[in-house]
Parts: sequence; structure tokens; C-alpha cells
Amino acid sequence: MENASSLSRGQVHRALRSFVVASGLWGAWGQACGLGTAAFTGFALYLGADGAFIALFTSAAYFLALTQLLAPLLSARVRDKKRFVVAGGYVEIAFRGLPLVIPFLVPEQYRLAALVAMVGLSLFSGYAISPFYSTWIANAVPENIRARFASRQTMVSTVVAMVAGFAIGQFLDLFPGGGFVWVFAAGSLFGFLGYLNLGRAPFPQQMAASDEQSTRLRDLVQPFRDANFRRAALFFGLWTFGIGLAGPLYSVFMLDRLQISYTEVSIFNALFMLTSIVGYRAWAGLIDRFGARPVLQILMTPAAFLPLIWAFNQPGAYHLVPVALVLSGILFSGIGVGINPLLYGLLPQGEKRTMYLATWSVTVNLMGALGPLLGGLLVAQLEGLRFLVLGVPMGDLQVIFALSTLTRLVPLFILRTVKDARSATSRSLLSRMLRGNVLSYAYNATIFSLATAEETRARAAEALGRSGNPLATEQLVQALADASPRVRRAAARALGESRSESAAEPLVRELLNGASDIRSEAAEALGRLGTSTSIDPLVEALDDADPRVRISAIRGLASLRGDEVHELLFWHFGSDFDPLTFPTLVDVLGERQDRRIVRPALGHLPDFPSPAVRLQLLNGVCRALGAGDQFYRLLSREDTDRVAAITRLLRRATDSLGEARCINAEYRTPLKALCRAVVGAYEEERTEALVEAMRQVVHTVRDGLSATGDQAYDVLSVYVVLIAIGRFINSPVRQESPVAQEIFLTVCLGRLGALIRQIDER
Repeated sequence: MENASSLSRGQVHRALRSFVVASGLWGAWGQACGLGTAAFTGFALYLGADGAFIALFTSAAYFLALTQLLAPLLSARVRDKKRFVVAGGYVEIAFRGLPLVIPFLVPEQYRLAALVAMVGLSLFSGYAISPFYSTWIANAVPENIRARFASRQTMVSTVVAMVAGFAIGQFLDLFPGGGFVWVFAAGSLFGFLGYLNLGRAPFPQQMAASDEQSTRLRDLVQPFRDANFRRAALFFGLWTFGIGLAGPLYSVFMLDRLQISYTEVSIFNALFMLTSIVGYRAWAGLIDRFGARPVLQILMTPAAFLPLIWAFNQPGAYHLVPVALVLSGILFSGIGVGINPLLYGLLPQGEKRTMYLATWSVTVNLMGALGPLLGGLLVAQLEGLRFLVLGVPMGDLQVIFALSTLTRLVPLFILRTVKDARSATSRSLLSRMLRGNVLSYAYNATIFSLATAEETRARAAEALGRSGNPLATEQLVQALADASPRVRRAAARALGESRSESAAEPLVRELLNGASDIRSEAAEALGRLGTSTSIDPLVEALDDADPRVRISAIRGLASLRGDEVHELLFWHFGSDFDPLTFPTLVDVLGERQDRRIVRPALGHLPDFPSPAVRLQLLNGVCRALGAGDQFYRLLSREDTDRVAAITRLLRRATDSLGEARCINAEYRTPLKALCRAVVGAYEEERTEALVEAMRQVVHTVRDGLSATGDQAYDVLSVYVVLIAIGRFINSPVRQESPVAQEIFLTVCLGRLGALIRQIDER
């Protein structure tokens, strides 16, 4: 067949839709008739099967997977491959649903044999068409969306299976025994509808006959000459063996030994499916970034011990069952995602790829078939075994669970020897995964991947940055190109919060990109990163044509510590006056308590007609004087609370000034009188009297202050406050906001009193 280019855009769209809908319908069919499900296991037990039979039956299913080897032989002979796939699918569905007649038409002693024959024919048909169906998808789905399509297809199938499983569980609890017939009938209907829908999908043109070459059986041995491929095949074959050893017995354990209802089993399986959906999204990103091997090493180690969680359950006390299934969903979703990239990294280029894939499939399926085969034999041999471990009753199935754990440990050692050029080390990946708030990262990474609403994705992006986990960086870098400007801005801010050095380069790229609409956010984020590479781009941005970028560059530089950056900001403050950036410079230098900004800031008050900007400048001056956020807090209070707070501050400050020992004696008495006048004028709401009293306080303190040489810094600080009060009183705009005037003079007087106390205490 040709690639997807042989289909028109409309045909590709119809094909994708048909594949997704068919997968959803087959998800319901799989829950009703699929091997290993609670419904099929319960039906087999109803017909008289036991754990050994079910395990051996699963082993036979693995062996039947070798039917796929017929595909190369059939490929050259089948003319209409679409009809072959759909017809073979109908046969598969028919034989899988045919067991519903067994209770009515087949004598009891032949029922299990009839079940094996019917399901065997179904599997034979399904495996025979599987390579053709897979090739159909590969050739119809455009290469650039295959991963997204596979994710969507899997999620739809999983969600439908989850809902169907819950409905089947409740139905079987309501109608035990005879309910299986209706479940198989309904499942078969969904299966037929799936292939009916698939038949509507366009089929790409077939490849030239010369490209369809059959593979000889002896050719399957050739890939084993590649030592790395040999180790990888052995690794995954042994892992599949260990999984298969106990895999078919979990449903038997729940239904037969623990006596769990079908409804509960369906709920537990729903938990498994939900966590699997989350895992598909979460682990795929890690595998793409760090390679498959380290992720597999991290996941397979705890996954090896999951059977032990199953072992410590008993009837009436099976609380660990949902725990085991949730952990399985998280771990095995990543393992399933990671195996294919590991395999594809081992494949050579050219025609040999098909041979390597066939060899891999044969090897893994053969070794996988031995697991349930051995498990079934052990169940038969250990029947009736009973003993206690830590007070918990154990039996034959728990022994097999323990053996499954032991056999899973062996492939972990082999995996360490498999070479993967793209992989980091598992230790390096684990150290990154465990840094910061891991739970916050995992939760918000999942929300960001699954959400479609802009606001939700933006909030999740910001939370990813706050998580402090290095793994969030790549996801946030990708979000810089999101279709939503809100998400782009949130991602840029989050990268600044991440403190990751690898976030600097993409942020610099956004800052220097004149077409980017998040340059401002990128500038501030670079500052929060705190890396040395942030300085030069931010300095360059100080002269940018966009005032928003200039302002953000100032704030970005303000986030960087160091005397050099501080002096650079002050130099920029003292250069040509720019009314667009001046308030921001006052803000950032005020936070650093740079007293050199006091005079210029108060002097430029008349240059800003906006009352809000004037308040911003006054707040910056108060910060520069060392008053912190006192001006802003007083301004934000309710009127009544503010009056009480200002009164307390004035009394405290005037008490300090009136008792100051560093004020010469001849000035102390008039200063006390002036302090009383300040408080009285404020309480009586005489604004101009308050201003005049403050003017006299400035003159008296300036003339009467006496200090020693080692108090020079404190004395200088006092004079800066006096200058601030004097400049503000003489400002032509001070009267335009009486409330701001009272607050500013109060804060300055309070700061003056605090500095006078410091001089007295030395």
C-alpha cells in the first residue's frame, strides 16, 4: 500500500474518524468478550473451568499469535485487502460471540472444549488480519499526527471500555449465570458495528507487487546476530513471561477466591483505566525527552513487586486490590509507551526492519506463552496448598504471585545491558523527577495535557513553574508556542518561577523576537530565573522601542541581585528622563532602599498627571527611606482604621522626637511643642496647620541634631528624610490628594522618629 498521500484530505479525515469510532465500539466488545476480562473469566468459571484451565487457555492464545507469520505469505495472494480485513473481522466477532450458545446446545462434558475451539478460531482469524489492519492504519494516518492519533484512539477505546465494564459488572450481579448470554450477545453486536464502521473507511492504493515480499522462516534468525537486539528481545520476552505467569489468574483470584462482585471488579478496572489514561500522557513526554530505557528502569522496578500487593488480600479484606490496580495503571501505561521507542531504536534502516519486527514478535510471543502455561501447571500442582504469612492466609495463587515477582526481577538486570544512544541514565532522570514538589508537578502536568480550556491550561502552566520540578521545563517551553496568548503568557511566567537554567535560552529567544507577543513576560521571567545569561539581553532591552518591554526589562533586572545590577539600574534612572519607565525605576530602586532616588522622584511628581502614578512614586520614596510597605498599607485601609493607625504612628514618632537625647537641649522643648501641634492638627483635621508644623519640625531637627562621627550613616539617613519632607511640602501637587499627603508625612515622621531612636541607642 502507498502512504497517506494516496488519500485526499477528506478521505484521510473519514478514515481517521472511522478508526476512532471502531476502536470505541471494540472497547465495549473487548469488555464483554475479551480474554482476561471479568466477564470472560466468570463465564469460563460458570462453565466449570478453574484457574489452571484459564491460565493454559491464555497460554494457547499467545501461541496463536504466531498466526501473524502467515501475513507475508498471504500479502501477495490477497487482492482486496480491505475486504479481507473486514470479512476476517466478522469471522473473529462471530466465533468470539458464539460461546453464548454453549449453555443451551453443548453437553456439559464438552462445554470447555467447545469454548476453546470457538475462541481459538476467533483468535486465529483476528491474528491473521492484524498485520493488514495495522498497515492500513500506518498508511492512512499522516506521519506528522500518528502519535496524537494513537493517543486519541487509545483514550476513546479506554473510556468506552471503562463505561461498558461498569455496566457489564452491574448486569452480571443482577443476573448471575444467564446474564453471560446477554453480555456476549451485546458485545458481539458492538464488535460487528465496529467492523461495519471500519468498512466505510477509505483504503489507500495497494503497493506494487514487487514490494510485497514474503519472509522465510530461516530469515527470522538473522536479527539474533545483533547482540544488542538479542539482549533487548530476551529482556522483554522474560518480562512478558513474568507478567503472563500470574496475569490470567488475577480475575480468578478476585471472582473465585476473594468473592468480589462483578460491579466492584468493574469499578476497580475503571480506576486502572483512568490512571492508564493519565500515565499515557505523563510518561510519553519523559520518554521523548530522556529516552525509553531510563523510564523503563524506573517503572519496571516497582512494577515487579506489584504481585505481592495482590497476595496480601483475603475475602472481606481486599482493600489492597484497588491500590494494586491504580499502581498498575500508572506504571504499566509508561511501560507500554516505552517499549516501542526502545524497539524502534534498535531497528536497522531499510528492508531489514520488517524482519526484525517479525523476529521480535515471534520471540516475545513464544516466551510470553510459556508464562501462563507454567502458571496453569503450577495451579494444578499446588491445588489445596494453605499456609500463613504474617497472619494472612496464603494459597496456591499467592505462591504464583510471588514467583511472578521473582521472574520479573531477572529482565531488569538484562535491561541494564541494552544500549540506547538517546537515553540518559535512570539515576539522572530519577534525581530530576524527585526534585521540587513531585505531586504538584504530576497533577498539573496531567491537567495541562488533558485540559482544553484556556484558563485551566494557563493555571496549570503557572502551577507547573511553582512545582520546582525540572521536568516541567520542556512542557512549559512547548507551551510558549500555544495557540492561546493567555497560555503563552502563563508559560513564560512559569518558566521564570521554575529556576531552571535550561529555561533561559527559550526566554531569551522570545525576548529578542520582535514578532513575539510575550516579550514583556519573557523579560520579567529572565530576571526571576536569576542566571548570569539573563543580564545582557535585559540590558539590551532597556532601550527597546516597546515601552512595555523596557518596563519589564527593568523589573527583570531588579530581580537579579548584585551591586553591579543595582548600579546599572540607578545609572539608567539618572539618564534621560523617560516618563514611561521612571515610575518602574522608582519602584525597583525603592525596594532596594536606594535613598538617591528620593529627590528626583519627588521632584518629578508634577510631571505625572495621573494620581495613581503619583501614589506609586510616593510609595517608592517611602520604601527607599526604609519604611517598607507602610505607605501602601495605610492607603489601602478603610477610613476609620486608617485614622486610628495614623494617630498611633504620629504619637509614637512625636514621643521619640520629644525625648531624643541627640537633639540639643535648647531645641528639645520647642520640638516637643511642635510634635504636640502635629498630633493636634491631624486630630482636628487642620491640614495646613499640620503641614506648617511638619515644616517647623524639619527645621528644628536639622538645626538641633547632634551626633558623633561613628553615627554618620544614621545622621545621613535622617537628613534624607528631612529632605523628603521638605521637597514634598514644597511640591505644587501635594494638595491634590489630602489623604496621600497625610499618609506620606506620617510615614516620613515615623521613619524620622525610628532613626532618631537608633542614634540614641548607639
